[in-house]
Amino acid sequence: MTTRDLMRESLRNFRAYVAGGKQLQPDLSMPIVKLNANENQMGPGPKAVMAMTAELGLGHLYPMETIQRLKKKISEHVGLPVECVSVYHGSGSGIGAIGEAFLNPDDEMLVCSPTYMAYYMLPGRFGAKLVEVEADDGVSTDLDKIYDAITDKTKLIFICNPNNPTGTLLDAEKLFDFIKKVPEHVITVVDEAYIDWVSDESYPSAMKMVEDGRNLIVLRTFSKIYGLAGCRVGYAIANAEVTECLGAVAMGPNRIGAAGAAAALDDIEYYNAAKENNSTQREYLTREMEKLGITVVPSSTSFIYFAPHCDTKDCMDFLESQGVFIRYFSEEYIRVSIGLPWQNKQFLTALSKYLMRYQKKAV
Repeated sequence: MTTRDLMRESLRNFRAYVAGGKQLQPDLSMPIVKLNANENQMGPGPKAVMAMTAELGLGHLYPMETIQRLKKKISEHVGLPVECVSVYHGSGSGIGAIGEAFLNPDDEMLVCSPTYMAYYMLPGRFGAKLVEVEADDGVSTDLDKIYDAITDKTKLIFICNPNNPTGTLLDAEKLFDFIKKVPEHVITVVDEAYIDWVSDESYPSAMKMVEDGRNLIVLRTFSKIYGLAGCRVGYAIANAEVTECLGAVAMGPNRIGAAGAAAALDDIEYYNAAKENNSTQREYLTREMEKLGITVVPSSTSFIYFAPHCDTKDCMDFLESQGVFIRYFSEEYIRVSIGLPWQNKQFLTALSKYLMRYQKKAV
């Protein structure tokens, strides 16, 4: 008998999700470009750093007051009552809390593949069943197929919008129509981790659909545009009844991360600079990659999902030899996070070099 045999039965085949894929072993002989985890390479904003630094001296105190201040700040930011706000130790903890609060053995959870890897692991933790559908183009989120897959056993639907790893964005009105017609025994979760990167300033959040009686949860994170991935702060917006249910299992952030997150919401200058860098560099990378004959999936996020039309694993091995780390997904698609200008240039230089070698071998 092994220790794993003693685990809860539904978890025995569980493998921990590793964010960012391969863990880096830096080669100090060359600059390392880490573009495999969708991190904001600008780092935390100055207001967040100042707030967290000040909070260090209070590390001996429990974080309840700081968390309440963060909830109030988020409430003001999204324009909904504080009773609609839950905060977590990263949005990953929020995903786990949703599963723990609502999934029973034999329940079904729906996703449209490909999507965020953490969703796939969730139902198995609670003895529930994962049900997958896939869009005809292999990269979009097909709401019609999701709806057609709903059964009496469906409990949760997870929709990542914009989607990770593909970067695609749903038509907002189609999403809202979908949410309205979902049966009342189903909870729809819309994960908006990347919505701040959407270029269209008028694009609406699903939060506008949060109202009493609707089983909808909208997830957000401070890990992306706010540059606080290492501080682990996320939040959920839902009606008061759903939020109360989530409160039964909520695990909030520490006081240092909570203080940084609250301050980050006030740092409009940093937010705008991060968005400007991402939008400009996304256009630049898309243009230059398409010149190389690469198929780029149009992105509304801080990453680009692309088909280089070569051996993707061999391509990644070569990029890593050049100090550039990106993310593998399949024999057809890989993904690069959008970094700072010098990082993106190093990525393009390495990718161009590889494709030239690959094409010569193919001749």
